[in-house]
Amino acid sequence: MIKASSNSLTARLETLRIAYNKRLKIDFEELAILVDRLTEDSSNAEYLKKLHSCFHKMAGSAGTFGFQQLGHKVREYEYFLAEALKKPQALQVTFPFADWLEHLRNAALADEKCNSSVGIETNQSYSAIAKPLIWLVERDAILQEYLTHQLQSFGFSVKSFHDALQIENGTEKLPDCILVDHHGSQAETLFSDPVLFWQECFKLVDCPILFMGAEESFTARLNALRSGGQGYFVKPLDMIKLTSFLAQLIKPEKVEPERLLIVEDDQELARHCQSYLEQAGMQVVCLDHPQALFETVSNFNPDLILMDLWLPDVSGAEMASLLRQVDRWAHMPVIYLSAESNVHLRHQALLMGGDAFVEKPLDMEFLVRLCQDRVRRARQLKQTQNQDSLTGLLKHASIKEALQNHWEYVQRQPQVFSVVMLDIDHFKSVNDTYGHAVGDLVIAAVGTLLRQRFRNTDKLGRYGGEEFTLVLIDCTAENAMSMVNALREAFATIQFTVNGQHFSCTLSAGVVDNHLFPDDSPEALLERADNALYKAKHTGRNRVCLAIE
Repeated sequence: MIKASSNSLTARLETLRIAYNKRLKIDFEELAILVDRLTEDSSNAEYLKKLHSCFHKMAGSAGTFGFQQLGHKVREYEYFLAEALKKPQALQVTFPFADWLEHLRNAALADEKCNSSVGIETNQSYSAIAKPLIWLVERDAILQEYLTHQLQSFGFSVKSFHDALQIENGTEKLPDCILVDHHGSQAETLFSDPVLFWQECFKLVDCPILFMGAEESFTARLNALRSGGQGYFVKPLDMIKLTSFLAQLIKPEKVEPERLLIVEDDQELARHCQSYLEQAGMQVVCLDHPQALFETVSNFNPDLILMDLWLPDVSGAEMASLLRQVDRWAHMPVIYLSAESNVHLRHQALLMGGDAFVEKPLDMEFLVRLCQDRVRRARQLKQTQNQDSLTGLLKHASIKEALQNHWEYVQRQPQVFSVVMLDIDHFKSVNDTYGHAVGDLVIAAVGTLLRQRFRNTDKLGRYGGEEFTLVLIDCTAENAMSMVNALREAFATIQFTVNGQHFSCTLSAGVVDNHLFPDDSPEALLERADNALYKAKHTGRNRVCLAIE
C-alpha cells in the first residue's frame, strides 16, 4: 500500500463535496419555505409538485456525497408525494410536512457526523488504449461533475450535457453509451407519458442507453426499458457496479461461435442442417453413431445438442437422460428433431432431459434463431453461476476448469497460452487500516481493470481473496509479461480516497506459458506461475516475474 499526496483531481473532488454541503443548506432553506406554505394550504398542487421536485433532486444526489441516511429518508418521502400526486383525492390528506423536514435535518446532521466518503481516482492517461466515450446527461451540475470525475477514473471519456435536448448539438464523435437521468430534460414535462419523450429523443441513437434515477421501483425500471434503456441504476450510484456493467456493455466482443452437435442418423439431413448453421457462423459437428456420444461431447464441448428422437438401437430421449447423469453436462441444452406426433411420447422425451422440440420437416430459419437464442441463454446462465459477484470474474473452481479445458484443447490443436498469477501487495494492511468494505472496493477495481484491458476470449478469474488467475489465449509469456506490466502500472496510478485519506496499491505477478514447459499439466503450470509470483513478492513487490527452471 502506497500513501499518496493530494493532487489536483483529489482537490477537485473535495471541492465538489464542499460545494454540495453548501448547496444542501440552501436546499433546506427552500424546503422550509415550501413547508411553511403547505402548512397554510396543504392541498396546493403547485407547492406539492415543487416539494416533490426538491425531494427528487435531493434523493438523487445525497447518497453520492455521503449523506446515506438523508438519501434513504428523502426517497421515502418522495415516494409518498409521487403516489399522492397521481391520485387527486389523496391530496386532501394532510401530510406531516414539518415532521418530515425535521427528520431530514436530523438525518443530514447524523450523516455529517459519520460521513465516510470512499472515492477512486487516477492520474493514468491510458494513452495506449482508446477510451470508451460516455455521454452523461445530468441536470444537477455538482452531481454531473462528480460523476464525470468518477467515470474518468475508470478509464472512460465523458462528455456532459445538462439537458437531453442538447444531445442534438453533440460532437461529431458518437458515444459508446449514453448515461442519462430519467428526469434529464425539462421538456419531459411537456409529454403526458415520459416514455414517449425518451423514445422520440433517442430514436436516431445507435448505442446502448442506461437510465439512472432516485426511484427504486418496478415502474421506473419498466419506463427505462420502454424508453430504450438497457439498464437502470438507482442513485446513489454504485460506481463499481456501474463501471463494471459499462465495461461489459461497451467492450467490443469477440464472441466465440456457437458450438452445435447434431446427433442424427440421416446423414443427408444432418449435412443440410450443418450447412445452414455454419452459414450463420456456428461450429457444427455431426454424429451418426450414438455410441460415440460421450467421447464427442467431451472432445467438442458443444453449447447445444440437436438430437434426433429416434436413432438406431436407442432413442434420443435415452441419450438425453444419459447426458443428465454427468454433472458437467447436466445443464447442456438438448433440442429434439422429430416428426413424432404422439403427444405422450413427446412429453416423456421432454421429461427425460430434453428442452424443446423442433418438428420435421425443419424450418431452417427458425432453427438457426432458436439455436442462437438457446446458446446465448445457456452461456449467460453458465456465466452467472461461475461468476464472482464482487469482480465479475470467474470463481476459483471455474477458472481452474477453464484452464483445464483449454489445456485439453491445445493437446489436440497446438497453441501457445500463458498462465498468470496476480496478487494485490500488502492487501492485509488495507483491510486492517480502512476496513473490509474498502478492501472489497480495491478488489473490485482490479476486476474492472482486468475486464477492460484483456480480451473476451481470455479467461480471467478471482483465485481467492486478493489473488487472481489469468489464462491468456494465443499469448506467449513475453507478450503476457508486457500486458500484465501495463496493467500493473495502470493500477498503481489509481488513488483510493477514504475520509479524506488517500492511498494506492500495487500488484505483483508471476507468468508462465505452455511452450516453456510443454510437458506440464495445468496444475504444474499454475504452480510455476505461483512460484514466479512468490519471487516477485520477495524481490520488492510491484513487479512481474517470469517462471524459470
